[in-house]
Amino acid sequence: MIYSLQNERFRLSASDMGAELTSFQEVRTAQPYEYIWQDRNVWNGQSPLLFPIVGRLRDDTYVLNGRSYTLRKHGFAKRMRFALETQTEDSFTLLLTDDDATREAFPFAFELRATYTLLADGFRMEFRVTNRSDETMYFSIGAHPGFQCEMGDRLILDEPETADAFRLDANALRAEKTIPVFRESREIEILPDTFAHDALIFSGLRSRGATLARKNTRGVHVDFGGAPCLGVWAKPGAKYVCIEPWYGIDDRFDAAHDFPYKEQILSLAPSSTFAFPVTTRCVDTY
Repeated sequence: MIYSLQNERFRLSASDMGAELTSFQEVRTAQPYEYIWQDRNVWNGQSPLLFPIVGRLRDDTYVLNGRSYTLRKHGFAKRMRFALETQTEDSFTLLLTDDDATREAFPFAFELRATYTLLADGFRMEFRVTNRSDETMYFSIGAHPGFQCEMGDRLILDEPETADAFRLDANALRAEKTIPVFRESREIEILPDTFAHDALIFSGLRSRGATLARKNTRGVHVDFGGAPCLGVWAKPGAKYVCIEPWYGIDDRFDAAHDFPYKEQILSLAPSSTFAFPVTTRCVDTY
């Protein structure tokens, strides 16, 4: 099921499968312009919701309270069907709750909400996690929107940074070495070899957002919602780029399996809610 919102300028759509954003179009023009990646033959995704882990666990395994659990890369939310909880003129909320299958991989009672709000100049995705267990819940959550782009477009951080990027090894785990990317600079040019070795992953950036500056002027600014990690990725040479704010990160190749001590893991007290807003605004660039 696809749910949609429309105002005078934009139309936004998301699927109940994974609560995934499927389209964001400017409809005020003679020919609607699509911002979100559409060719699933190249990448079978558009904007997956990453929960309850981000990236991959070493051996796809973690240990909690002496028991071992298995979770696939990026967790299970993107493969599950959400229910429509509420819908208004400018927003709707999709809801996922735990069941027998989720508790086999993630032993917590939870509610995961994805609220999409259409704005005058863009849209907001807000993900909210509520702990319905009677113990502290450990989890990660991340956004993964893929935006249309061309080779030569640029990703520009809000502030100059000096930062290295983590690389992923052949097992999709963080390798020991990092590579220099920003040296009191802000820009990454999207070229055919930019992602030849998979994603560029950053932790601890000062920037609170980034702009995809497009030569066709159809740029977007993505506010990270306070997330401490950022992934930037596409299949090499493909005409899209994913701007991915994360509360979480892939395991290192030598990571321990102890879930409460996983790097960048979040902890949430019983009956508490964690909110993660990601706001995208259209901007003229070049």
